[in-house]
Amino acid sequence: MRTNKTRRRRHKKHNLLKDHWLGALVVSSLIIIGAGFYHEIDSSKAAPVEPETKTTSNSLITLPKDDAPHSSKMEWWYYSGHLLSASGKKYSFHDTVFLVNNSSLMVNHLSFVDHQTERRYIDQLSSAGNLSVGTANGFNFTGTSWRMSGGNGTDTLQASTDDFSFNLGLSSTQPPVIHGLNGVLNLGSAGNSFYYSRTRMTLSGTVTVKGKTEAVSGIAWFDHQWGDFSSTQLAWDWFSVQLDNHSDIMIYQLRDKFNKPILYTGSYTENGKTEILSSKDFVLSTGKKWLSSKTGTSYPVEWQIKIPAKNVDITTQSLRNDSEFDATLTTYNIYWEGAIHVTGSHTGQGFMELNGYRIVKRIKITGKVLFF
Repeated sequence: MRTNKTRRRRHKKHNLLKDHWLGALVVSSLIIIGAGFYHEIDSSKAAPVEPETKTTSNSLITLPKDDAPHSSKMEWWYYSGHLLSASGKKYSFHDTVFLVNNSSLMVNHLSFVDHQTERRYIDQLSSAGNLSVGTANGFNFTGTSWRMSGGNGTDTLQASTDDFSFNLGLSSTQPPVIHGLNGVLNLGSAGNSFYYSRTRMTLSGTVTVKGKTEAVSGIAWFDHQWGDFSSTQLAWDWFSVQLDNHSDIMIYQLRDKFNKPILYTGSYTENGKTEILSSKDFVLSTGKKWLSSKTGTSYPVEWQIKIPAKNVDITTQSLRNDSEFDATLTTYNIYWEGAIHVTGSHTGQGFMELNGYRIVKRIKITGKVLFF
């Protein structure tokens, strides 16, 4: 039975959330692992891993129709953004809604950083069912203390916690970026994935931190991905980069548990026109690393990105090294998600997500094995 009651993160509710989530996993046989891809629960064997995958045009993305939820195994709406207040204060955030197993379960992950104090706040919730049932040409996820809604590039984000709150309006400034070939990524035996982005959305609204409210403005990145696709024991590096010359770059590297490349791809957008990047079009190399005192995980927080055909040779550096997101209360995984700044041949800003750097842990439940 679907309910609109949401549960915000509270330590005393850990067992309740755990039972709810694990129960849903036994039924749906899958688990979310972040904002980029997910790990499938497989009671027998892993799906065959292809070499670098190719895109195909089996289906097309139609907007704003496909802004709305779909009936699929996995779907997410993802935002990340940089904010500047009227007094010159800087903030960053990421906000994601996941729908799992044909919308039987919804999860929200939220992080917010005050770059003046370097304080980072995170929040997460889970809810049975899809809070955006019946919407057309858009989405409207609304809880008791939060909202994510929009369509056709005009969106609203609202959140309220004990430590911070925001009320933001977003508007896309250029055509959406359709990844792959006509928006479809062929993942071989794992199935097809639909994926598009709005890479440069203006932001305006208010932010409240510790009771003090200020007007803010900035830019955000939006991702929407869905499909009946699956993957097992994966790791990835994902970058969204908004250059000061108004060009936008998306790159992700997807690997298996043995660090073997599966899919290296990306996009380069300039003046509203997008070129899809293959692994031959860019080179990534790591620089400085940060060691988490909580998990003992080492994350590369500095990277060099080269796209020779575009004369791009940049270095990305995390704005806050300690940006692990502990999602064990909702999705039972830990990943790195945070803001980056860009120097080199071009300057700019963006976001980075790193997953799979932590040692894989397994839990046996009624014969199933969960990987996270």
